[in-house]
Amino acid sequence: MISHEKKFVFVHVPRTGGTALSNFLRPYCDEESLRFSPFVEEIGNLHASMKNYVEYYGKEILDYTIFTIVRNPWERALSHLIHHNGGKFDRDEFRKYIFKPQENGFWPHSHFHFFVKDNFGNEPHPDGRPTVCISYPSQFSMQGMKFTQEHVYFPHFVRFENYVNDLSKIFNKLQIQYEIKDLQRKINSTSHEHYSRYYLDDEKDHIAEVCGLDLQLLGYTFKDERKT
Repeated sequence: MISHEKKFVFVHVPRTGGTALSNFLRPYCDEESLRFSPFVEEIGNLHASMKNYVEYYGKEILDYTIFTIVRNPWERALSHLIHHNGGKFDRDEFRKYIFKPQENGFWPHSHFHFFVKDNFGNEPHPDGRPTVCISYPSQFSMQGMKFTQEHVYFPHFVRFENYVNDLSKIFNKLQIQYEIKDLQRKINSTSHEHYSRYYLDDEKDHIAEVCGLDLQLLGYTFKDERKT
């Protein structure tokens, strides 16, 4: 969602608690800008990327406050699958989703998929179509970090687990009035045990690999609460 009045762009990464926030932010967004929101009937993209916004509105919006909600990648992946399956966990479907999300109707697992400026260094398909990057590895060299900075937009991060506090700081900066109870509302939440109890070792390792940049920059780790 984008507001020219308050000069912000909210990029909604799936399964991070952004639906309630979208409802709250709607009054600040003009109708034309709601093409990148859940509130239009025919043409709308609830999970538009930063690249989508820049291509449509121009680079001037890069001066706006850009923010998104982030969540532990293992927890977010589990929530995405359970939500898609109507609240049920299915092992076979989970493995398909973990290892081949783009082939099964899902986005890549990394938050940074929604912030790439281009194909992140991947060669395009022979027919000219852009390549969808599915892996965002950790970077441990100056050259690697420079490459990442050249190809990725970096927003303000609102942590799912620190949602109210982080979001209130952004709202204070944007001079958006709110009540704490408005920020505590959640929509489309899923109910499940601790995420670690659903992962096999190869599934856990795969998320760590393709979300390496998320883990490195956001500090998330796999907290194992699996029964022994």
